[in-house]
Amino acid sequence: MSAFVDECRREWKRLGVPDLLAEEMATELEADLAEAEADGVSTVEMLGESDPRRFAAAWASERGLVSEPVQETKRRRVWPWVVVAFVLLCLFLISFAFIGVGSGQLGRGPQVQVTPLRRVSVPNVIGMKACKAVRIVAGTGVDDWRILGHEHGYDCDLIVVGQTPAPGNVIRRHVTVTLRLGRS
Repeated sequence: MSAFVDECRREWKRLGVPDLLAEEMATELEADLAEAEADGVSTVEMLGESDPRRFAAAWASERGLVSEPVQETKRRRVWPWVVVAFVLLCLFLISFAFIGVGSGQLGRGPQVQVTPLRRVSVPNVIGMKACKAVRIVAGTGVDDWRILGHEHGYDCDLIVVGQTPAPGNVIRRHVTVTLRLGRS
């Protein structure tokens, strides 16, 4: 049993227990083991299958001879946690990209807004003076209009006697409205 006590002495020395106290604890331990043996109690029954280093550290801690309870600390590795964090970040970004692509937010080129062709109704300007009729046709949003037979100008006193397309027709903006002028 002296091997067990010797191992405890080495552990107390490693933990920094003062020599005098370590020797006192070793003597006490030897006395307890001898007394147990005299009573017919085996060492294994008294100590269990205890590790001498753990036993010595626990005893020194209980007596307040070491600053904090001694535990066998496993060296924590940071890398597994870094890898886990990296994998989770990648999964988050991938799921965000799939959600974004599905909703039209990511993964598409520049978006071009296509407006449908706007349609306008042809106003009835038959019987109006030429200048007023042109203002009304231009105000409807028609992109192109012309006056038949008057490419370079016209007299505002002339009256509209006909028009193409017919009044009330709905046309696309880029269709040309043609007005025919005459005298009243």
